[in-house]
Amino acid sequence: MMRKTVFHLIIFMTALMVASCSGSRGYRIGVSQCSEGNWRSKLNNEMLAAQYLFDETVDVSIVNCHDNSKVQVRQIDSLASSGIDLLVVAPNEYSEIAPAIDRARQKGIPVIFFDRKTDSDLQTAFIGGDNVAVGRMAAEYALQLARQVTGRKAVVTEIAALQNTSPARDRHHGFEQVMRGHAGVDYVSIMSDWSDRRTERIVREQLAGPRCPDIIFCHSDFMAAGAWRAVKAAHREGQVSIIGVDGLPGPGEGIEMVQKGMLAGTCVYPTQGEEIIRLALKILKGESYERENYLQGMLITPDNVRTVALYSDELKEQGEDLIKVRDRLEDYFGLYSTQRKVLLASLVSILLLIAGLLMTWRAAKQIRQAHRRQKQLNEEQTRFYTNASHQLKTPLTLIAGPVRQLLGSGSLKGDELGLLEVVSRNVEQLERVTENVLNFRSKDVDSAAIDDTNVASTHDTSAIQEARLAVMKQEDTDELPSILVVDDNADIRYYLRTLLSDRFYVLEAADGQLGLKIAREMVPDIVVSDVMMPVMNGLELCRRLKEDSVTSHIPVILLTARDTEAQQMEGYEHGADAYLTKPFSADLLISRIYNLVRSRQQLRELFTIERDNHQQSAPSAPSASQTAQSPQPPHPSQDQLFAENVKEAILKHMGNPSLKMDELGEEIGLSRVQLYRKVKALTGLSPVELLRQMRLQRGYTLLTTTTKTVNEVAYEVGFGTPGYFSKCFKQQFGKYPTEVRGEK
Repeated sequence: MMRKTVFHLIIFMTALMVASCSGSRGYRIGVSQCSEGNWRSKLNNEMLAAQYLFDETVDVSIVNCHDNSKVQVRQIDSLASSGIDLLVVAPNEYSEIAPAIDRARQKGIPVIFFDRKTDSDLQTAFIGGDNVAVGRMAAEYALQLARQVTGRKAVVTEIAALQNTSPARDRHHGFEQVMRGHAGVDYVSIMSDWSDRRTERIVREQLAGPRCPDIIFCHSDFMAAGAWRAVKAAHREGQVSIIGVDGLPGPGEGIEMVQKGMLAGTCVYPTQGEEIIRLALKILKGESYERENYLQGMLITPDNVRTVALYSDELKEQGEDLIKVRDRLEDYFGLYSTQRKVLLASLVSILLLIAGLLMTWRAAKQIRQAHRRQKQLNEEQTRFYTNASHQLKTPLTLIAGPVRQLLGSGSLKGDELGLLEVVSRNVEQLERVTENVLNFRSKDVDSAAIDDTNVASTHDTSAIQEARLAVMKQEDTDELPSILVVDDNADIRYYLRTLLSDRFYVLEAADGQLGLKIAREMVPDIVVSDVMMPVMNGLELCRRLKEDSVTSHIPVILLTARDTEAQQMEGYEHGADAYLTKPFSADLLISRIYNLVRSRQQLRELFTIERDNHQQSAPSAPSASQTAQSPQPPHPSQDQLFAENVKEAILKHMGNPSLKMDELGEEIGLSRVQLYRKVKALTGLSPVELLRQMRLQRGYTLLTTTTKTVNEVAYEVGFGTPGYFSKCFKQQFGKYPTEVRGEK
């Protein structure tokens, strides 16, 4: 209880000191760990707790590359660019990260290597356990245990870890130096890795062989646990002694395994994270320091394990308390920072309030002036509309008279008569609107502008049924593209149907809600929609089409009388592919429609996975009419550039069997969701399906152009197992890879 009180006092005093300073940090130290595990977690916690053990202000940042040298290079470059004062590195593979270390040194950043040392001049200092001494210590103890074996030479087996790291090499050299010079034992050294499973398999084989070991030395307690499982499975407990390295406290760790009799001993491999921070501060402050600093360990045996366990438990408890202190201090730092931000925000709020009062007074003054100007504008608008409406009367008279005369002549039939009737109805409507403007009845304009004949009277069900029949007719004849026209004005729909019926199968809807139903069920090639409609307007229809996975790829053209820049921007923000204002040119509308349909077809062709000439016949050439209607664009579109970027990214990472869609999206600058929607809309495939198809096609090419085996091809194109490659290959090409190889 007293200790907790003391810790709380320390936290409180530290927080007060931090609050009394300006808030600036002292030294920033970046740490790049090569791997993870209990030993490294203990070391990380010690370094983080050591931030608060010295007079100087220290900020420690730790990153972990998880045994990936390429990741460690990126992390080192990132730390060096973040403004750190010193870099601490446990190298995964020095040869690969050396250029990144050199770049950090060129920026004037000192570099400390810990745990794993190198002979490079790039390091400022090294600190870590003396692994040669650890190997010798384990060997001397193994010789003591060997003396207990009577009647023959004791067999001492060393299970060595990967020799591409300095700890494993040094432990092996130290152990070998002692064993090679002693003739009283039969010494066997077997190279393995840091895996407990592989160690277990090796020990099982040794126990079943002619040189059954009496003593086994493993380079880590983790490996020793695997050796113990093999000894236990062979019922050789008490006959085979196992020695490990690390000597960590806690459940399942080395000290507990010695207490339970699973290990005959373990060599403590010291962490001492506070010593790393102490060495870093000496370098940063320009004090004298040793370039190579070795931390001494000790041997834990059944004779001293009880004492060591008690001491270790106490140290562990203190370490946990230090972690709590660290977390509490960070809370205080955060609280202090929040208080400063609140104070600053309060001052800013006061200034904004003063500014707001001044702006309110000024705005009131401007409103009074605006009212006077608005009154003048209203008077000018009245004069303008009066003059404009009078000017419209003459051309309307000259249009309406000839139209009525032509209608009464009876000489027109079919579509020509229908189009002229449309003109007549809309001239009459324009006459009413002009009359209302002339008589200042603007409130009646909206009602007069909507003719009962323009309101769609077709029921939803019958409209969809008609669309189904049109699509069935399309499937029974040739494959013209389908277009959905959505407009509440029946004359507009009739006019567009007249323009497009010889080029498209035209589907119709009188409002956005019905148009959405038809689009979801019929999936047309393109949608042309008005903006101002009852039930659901064109902007909402466009937004819902683009959000629906079934219709998101369909191009949408909006037709409207709203011609301001802001209104057009609103249309594009809702996902419109094109925006035409009324009155529109028929030729321009048809050109836009063909442009959008053609661009979608070209993008799909860009992603088509073509098979070998033996597997797929060449596509037929387009007809003369299609060629005339579909000229090739002189420059690639943004969607085509995106398609090329996706293909390049897939080809670049094709050989990576663990490629994630997040990584592919990052490569081309999109999130996973953006990547999925974009590729799905343009190709009809998900990114995963597209990746699989490109891998299979690449595999087909390799099988027909190289002498590589099926297994080699499967791995090269990114499949985790050859069996899965063969299964997918069969589904894609209708035959197994071995059959394709036989045809070569």
